[in-house]
Amino acid sequence: MIELDGAHYRVVDTAGIRRASRIDSAAESFSVERARLVLAETDLSLLVIDGTQGVTHQEQRLAEEIVESGSALIVLVNKWDITDAEQKERTVEDVGDRLAFVSWAPVLRIAARTGARMQRLGSAIAEVLASREKRISTPELNRRIITWQEAHPAPTRGGRRGRILYAVQVGTAPPTIVLFVRGGEIGPDYLRFLEGRLREHDAFMGTPIRLVARRRQTRELR
Repeated sequence: MIELDGAHYRVVDTAGIRRASRIDSAAESFSVERARLVLAETDLSLLVIDGTQGVTHQEQRLAEEIVESGSALIVLVNKWDITDAEQKERTVEDVGDRLAFVSWAPVLRIAARTGARMQRLGSAIAEVLASREKRISTPELNRRIITWQEAHPAPTRGGRRGRILYAVQVGTAPPTIVLFVRGGEIGPDYLRFLEGRLREHDAFMGTPIRLVARRRQTRELR
């Protein structure tokens, strides 16, 4: 248990997940599995990147697992104090490129050894956890979704175009929105479009958003 800027948190420090080629013992394999189990129960994950090395493929995969789990995310680029200017530029490009799918996550450049820039972490955590609990009223959500749909209809799939009839936010942590659809299917590309528009209006900083499309069943009368 720690106190940070007057708030109390329970922190679980995992052993980290190294590249698969470097997992060479039963103990290491156990630590990997334990980290994944902890992730499933986590409200917020702090993904630590070595600033002197940039983003590895393993860290990309871990970021994907964080999103899949529904955990909020803050990316910490560590060792910023000992990273030279050329490597800093490469690392910044690395984060923007390899972690583009979590561009909504705050990125803090820190030096854990000296504590430099760590004072920003408390406010970032508080803001991200607040975003994780954010709700949009049903009337406002539907107004937005219908407006965006009219301006940019979903693409046709299999010769049919899906149309969203109604939307409702059914939960938080992470924010979860169900879209009731008639006609064709709503594909992942259109869900990403809607997610982008939602983030433009409400930020949802540091938290994944789950958009679930459900086909509305048509009743047959006999």
